[in-house]
Amino acid sequence: MELTGYNVVVTGGSGGIGSALITGLIQSGATVHNLDLQSPAPSDAKFYKTDLTDENSVKASLSFIKTIDALIVCAGVQLVGADSKIAEVSLDTWQKTIDINMTGAFLSVKHAMPGLIQSGRGSVVLIGSPTGMTMEGAGYTAYGASKAGMMGLSRIIAVDYKEQGVRSNVVVPGTMSTPLIQKIWDDPEKGPDLIRRTPLGRMGKPSDLVGLVNWLVSDQSSFATGAMYAVDGGMTAR
Repeated sequence: MELTGYNVVVTGGSGGIGSALITGLIQSGATVHNLDLQSPAPSDAKFYKTDLTDENSVKASLSFIKTIDALIVCAGVQLVGADSKIAEVSLDTWQKTIDINMTGAFLSVKHAMPGLIQSGRGSVVLIGSPTGMTMEGAGYTAYGASKAGMMGLSRIIAVDYKEQGVRSNVVVPGTMSTPLIQKIWDDPEKGPDLIRRTPLGRMGKPSDLVGLVNWLVSDQSSFATGAMYAVDGGMTAR
């Protein structure tokens, strides 16, 4: 995918999925801006230390980027061990998850929107989860709810900004080999069970998402908006 001339913002670009997407975007010629609290591994992306739950921090970072051809929202937490059934979830766990996953997405899109409109070909890509769509969310009340909210937000953006040329879509990864869910992989029961519930019989790699995300960034997907695209080994096909 040729993305030379594209200016792309990635939130949470220092994480497992975000860093893989940044690598793929840069390899395709895009100029990439990484908004994250964590310092990234060395890359050619421009890094802006950003608290995605703080409106002033998000606004300040994005003020340096005038034209934004695409915004990819990767930033997220899954508080394995603290998130649970609703009667067992603390308000602190709920609030932290919603603040980073849902409010972080809201603030990122809100303050990137002027740059996306100015681009004339703006594309928003939100990273969703099967937990926001299916019973895979069982036992992860805060995380599943936050992802469902993000995915609903994408549809509203797609409708509200169609006349300004901004599209919005969701990519739904399945079980990925990332630090986010390392505690699940390390569990002798939960790890193998995730593989059993994936028809292709393996965990995904963040690089499995690169081709689809690059396509959604590009003009080749100009008729794609308001949709969800699963890259989950068949998990949501059940």
